[in-house]
Amino acid sequence: MSGGIVQWESRDLDIPLSLSVTHWRHPDYVGVAAPRVQPFIQAALLLAAREGWRADEPTDFSTLFSRSRVRTTNSFIRWHVGMVTIGLVRPVRG
Repeated sequence: MSGGIVQWESRDLDIPLSLSVTHWRHPDYVGVAAPRVQPFIQAALLLAAREGWRADEPTDFSTLFSRSRVRTTNSFIRWHVGMVTIGLVRPVRG
């Protein structure tokens, strides 16, 4: 009887956001945005876990930003975070 993991399934989890930081007042705008964004990341990961998915990379905002997993736009005054993407995996059992 086979019940082990045969392979891993993977996908990206896109987490839409709408958050802005006034970057001329906060030179560390990533650090300012992180505590505001992290609860959204955690909530999305909890929902994905219900279907057996787990993160396949670090999930903290600063690391995701450093890995180009955060979509942003800039204006003269504001830095806008539009989306965070996290790679997920789950086992496919035989």
